[in-house]
Amino acid sequence: MYPELFTIPFIDAPVKSYGAMLTLGFLTGVWLCMRRAEHVKADPDIILNVGFVSLLCGVGGGRLFFVLHYWETSFATQENPLLAALNMTSGGLEYYGGLICAAIGTVTYLALKRVSVRMYLDILFPGAAWGLAFGRIGCLLNGCCWGGICVAPNGQATVPWGITFPYGSPAEVRQWENRQTTLPAELIVSFPGRMSQPYLLPRTLLEMSPEERDGLPAEIRQLQRDIKEATSLGVESKTISAMEKELKTNIEKLKREGARFDTLNGARGFPSRSDPERPTTISELEDLAHQHRSVLVHPAQIYAVINAFLLSWLLLEIANHRKRHGVVFGTMILIYPITRILLEYVRVDNPHDSAGLTISQAVSVGMFLFGVAYMIYIFKSPARSPKAVPFIPPPPEPDDAEST
Repeated sequence: MYPELFTIPFIDAPVKSYGAMLTLGFLTGVWLCMRRAEHVKADPDIILNVGFVSLLCGVGGGRLFFVLHYWETSFATQENPLLAALNMTSGGLEYYGGLICAAIGTVTYLALKRVSVRMYLDILFPGAAWGLAFGRIGCLLNGCCWGGICVAPNGQATVPWGITFPYGSPAEVRQWENRQTTLPAELIVSFPGRMSQPYLLPRTLLEMSPEERDGLPAEIRQLQRDIKEATSLGVESKTISAMEKELKTNIEKLKREGARFDTLNGARGFPSRSDPERPTTISELEDLAHQHRSVLVHPAQIYAVINAFLLSWLLLEIANHRKRHGVVFGTMILIYPITRILLEYVRVDNPHDSAGLTISQAVSVGMFLFGVAYMIYIFKSPARSPKAVPFIPPPPEPDDAEST
């Protein structure tokens, strides 16, 4: 699990692993499709334009499906649900939502350009499977889409390639909630007398630098001293008023964030394990968290990466030997739903809330049926699309020297 690749120097902006992998998958996938377009005498500029259309529709559709699916559990309880829905810095896209919306946007664009939809879909979807593989690498780095426990009752691993995730990861939190693992009391937040359920001390609090953790209270104390000194020196009221306004803003911010620090202070209230005469320090809490990881789980993300790369290779092979336009796309929407249904049985992050299936399995069933109908249509249509006209690049414009 490595949710941040690095921080951009000078501006201290973190580069998220998930977003970086999506970007890498998109760029290499578009490049792959453009190369394929040149090989079959299609217009690579159309591929490039479709890439940006599918990017916008895919990200928007993937986020929309995710928000709708998890609205009650992840967004409705937020202070600002709309802002939380728009915040994608930690991931939160559903592939099927992105795939369906990207396909709709792509077909609409191709229809408006009056080119062969079948031919261009065949060119595009090996690249779509290729991009999916990079997205699943992003899932692994982000810690989402994890697999089920692969440990037998006797404690032995059932497969030699099981992986673990660090403290505070979604996999470990879910295992703790399901009573599949135990953690030290110092890392469990519980407020006696309150109705809220116990939860784990957030990983982000432990990873905060001292400046992030103590900076705001220190800034408030400094502002209070500055206001007192400015008042005694007779500084103009306009300046003091601005300082008081800033102080009020910081105090309100501290109140909003106070609950987070209450959990950390509660954990620090435990006696130290090395010296019971003093409280537990933050560094001791960090060491304690580093000692506890999730139970071994199936690397479902890696399974999905292998599946996507193999599917991309298969689609390219079919594209190189096909006798009929449309079969590459048809193969994609027939095979991927089957593999996705199987992968969902390995994954445990999605609830079975759709007639006993996960939402992705339910969509897979619908997509497979659509794929069957599509392939019937393809084999009843002419083998070659009437609009599949070879693209002839325009002749280069003569330069000034040649024209004279």
